[in-house]
Formats: sequence, structure tokens, C-alpha cells
Amino acid sequence: MIEDAAALSRAAASESIGVEAAGRTSGIGPSRRLVALLGYWCLAALLISAARIWQPQAAAALENIWWGAGALLLGAALLDLLTGRRVRGLDGARQLPGNLALGVRNRVRLTLHNAGPRALVLNVCDRVPAQLSAEQLPRRAQLHPGQRVELDYPLVPHRRGQADFGGIEVLADSPWGLWQTRVLVGEPQSVKVYPNFLGISSLQALSTEQSLRFLGLHQQQRRGEGMDFRQLREYREGDSQRQVDWRASARLRKLISREYQDERDQEIVYMLDCGRRMRAKDGEQSHFDHALNALLLSAYVAIKQGDAVGLHAFAADDSGGRRSAGRLPPVKGEGGINLLLNSVYDLHSGTANADYSGAAQQLLASHPRRALVILVTNLRDEDSDELLAAVQLLSRRHLVMVASLREAAVDELLQRPVETFGDAIETAAARDFLQRRARLLQQLRARNVLVVDSAPDKLHMALVESYWQLKRSGKI
Repeated sequence: MIEDAAALSRAAASESIGVEAAGRTSGIGPSRRLVALLGYWCLAALLISAARIWQPQAAAALENIWWGAGALLLGAALLDLLTGRRVRGLDGARQLPGNLALGVRNRVRLTLHNAGPRALVLNVCDRVPAQLSAEQLPRRAQLHPGQRVELDYPLVPHRRGQADFGGIEVLADSPWGLWQTRVLVGEPQSVKVYPNFLGISSLQALSTEQSLRFLGLHQQQRRGEGMDFRQLREYREGDSQRQVDWRASARLRKLISREYQDERDQEIVYMLDCGRRMRAKDGEQSHFDHALNALLLSAYVAIKQGDAVGLHAFAADDSGGRRSAGRLPPVKGEGGINLLLNSVYDLHSGTANADYSGAAQQLLASHPRRALVILVTNLRDEDSDELLAAVQLLSRRHLVMVASLREAAVDELLQRPVETFGDAIETAAARDFLQRRARLLQQLRARNVLVVDSAPDKLHMALVESYWQLKRSGKI
């Protein structure tokens, strides 16, 4: 288990050294140089055949030279094969970050050591998982006996979950460069790809007020009007009379006020839609990845306020076999964000439609205590009947907020100039879609449901702002 969000960020910047292992030969084949020489030899045969028509005598002399060159090439290839087919003393190791964050560029370091008797010319390539993209590979390196070299390359994760690296694949040239021996060095390694947790670590050292300013939000001052007692302090201008502690004032012979803080120990449960609509993309990341980033950031702000945060994901892709993934009862404290990260790092959206009613019934069965339930989804007007029924069911026990991701592609379509009849049809369809969606949001508000409608890349700010307004208003 990871220790905390800051440790995750430090691990992403620091490196954990892989185990060195001796190379394992897995095959040998001709190099480009040998293939090119054979090609030239065959081309010379064609030229000599053509020369027989015009210069038979010269062609006969050239044919003798051609046979000699072929014999020389064959002998050199056989000798080079015998001397270069074994690669002795080549060791390697891979240095990976402790954890990776989705979409964040990292660097991987490969270390190669030549403990063998001869110099090696290498083409180095790493076996990178398909969910990661690597650049600047393969790399060329030359190692003299006893020499060690370090190569690094950039790596960007594009999918969360566990990433499994194979060995480091090396093509070692024979002494004359006519053959290449495939050697595997290093050991297979695994690393976890988490949602982008770097925003959390950047907030860890900040106070609540500083965190809000960092996110671009403005905190409205509300001095001493919370529900939980915090401390006694000297009376300040603007304090209400009911804040004055008359016993403490009489004992100290000066006015003393009670200061309160917002209630703590509240529960916030995120209902995360993992259905097929969340697979839509605006930019490089899907709506689901944007929702996870926003969920983690807003959950961290709530945990810093002393509240407990839980998760109930539904319609997720369970092909990985972890049916417990995406389910977390409300937890408190700094360790809560680590539990949340480990619950969602390999959680992926599925291909099924979201079952709002079923998810609401499951949540009511597992969370009897009143909580703020935040449903994160991508709403469409065809969901109205099922969604309104699920929200009405949840509202009997919980305070419900619906956070819907607005598709940027639809907004961009409305901003395009209408030049053709096809453009007019697309614009009309987009306006009709948005009007239907707006009616659904209005129906939710009419049922006293809090609504957040935000673009995917702004959802984290919208969630934090809505949570903070509820906290300051005393509704949670």
C-alpha cells in the first residue's frame, strides 16, 4: 500500500533500481550489413549476366572475381558467426519510478554493464507495456570490456492499472557486424499507473484557504458561525453577542468570544458512473479519467476538512477480476486518500449502460447513515425517468448532488459558422440536445437536488466549490 499522496509524488520523481541479471541469449540473425552485402553480390551477378551479351571475355573475368568475392563473404560470415554468436558478461537493469501518474511524462533509465572479454556494439530496446508510450527507442550504445553505460528515455502512461515490463531486449553486433545476437537482460518489473495524483500532492502542504486559492476559488469569510467549538479568543469587532463567553470574560476581565468551525465527521460518498458514456473523449483523456481526477482532488479537500469519503462505482469493467475495485466505505484521515487511490487505479469504464436505480438501491443498503451523495455521470435526456426515480430514492435518506460532464464537442459545434445545409442540421441537432439536457437538469433542481454542470477539465474546481459552499452553509 502506498503511504500517502506526497510519497506517491516523490516516488514518481525518484527511482527504484531494478535487479541486475546476466544476459540470456534468445536467438541470432543476419545484420543489415550482411543483408546489404548479399544484395550487392546478387546485383553483381545480374550485371555480369548482362555483360555476357556485349563483353563475353570481360564477363568471364568478372565472374571469377564474383565467385571469389562470394567465397570470401561466406568465409567471413561463418567466422564472424562462430566468434560472435555468444555474448558473455552483458548485464542490465531498469530503473523505474515507484508509481506513474496518468498522462504525466516520466523518464526510465536503463543501465548496461559489459563484463565480457570483447567490446560490444548494441541496439537497445525496452519491452514497454502497450498502455505506455515510449520515445527515443531503440538506442545505440558501444561498450568496451568493463564499461558501464546509462541510457534513459521518456515514458507517458495512457491507461491506468498495473503495467508489466518485460526484459530489456538488446541486439549485440558480432565483431565484424555481420550478425546480431538477441539478448535479454534485466528482470521483468511491474509498476502501477494511478490517476493524476500530482495535484493532490501539491495541495498537501497548504492550508484549506491556501488550497482554495491554489484552485482559483474564493473563500467567503464567515467568522465563528460554525457548529463545532474550536477555541476561545479575544472579542473582535463584528462578533455577535451570542459568541461572547460571559464566564470567561468575567474571569479575565475582558471580553472573550467563542470561535466555532464547520462541522466535521460528515460523510461524502461518490457514486461514480463507469458506463459506456464516460468513455467519450474531450482531448487526450476520457470523461472517466477527468471524473477520477476531479473526484480525487475534491475528496482530498473533504478529508482535510475532517470528513469521511467513500466510493460506490457502478457499471464498471470487471474483466480484471477485481469486483471489490471501486467500492470503499467512508474513511477519514490522511490514509483515506491512499485507500481511495488504490481502489480506483485499475478501475475502468465498461461498455454497458449505467443502471442508476440499481446503483441507488445498493448504496442505500450499504450506507444507512445520512451523507452527501455525489453522482458523477454524463447525463442525457433519455435517462430522465430512471435518473429521477433513483434520485428520489436517494433523497429520502441522503443529500444528493448530481455532477454532469458537459461535452465540449457540442459546445464547439455551436460556435462554428453555419455555411451549408449540413452545418444547419448539425447546429439544430446540437441545440435540441442541449435544450433537452437543460430541461433534465431543471427537473433535478426542482426536486431539491444540487446540480453541477461542468466541462470535464473544470470539474475538479466545480466539485470543490460546491462542496465548500455546502460546508459553509451548514447543509452538511
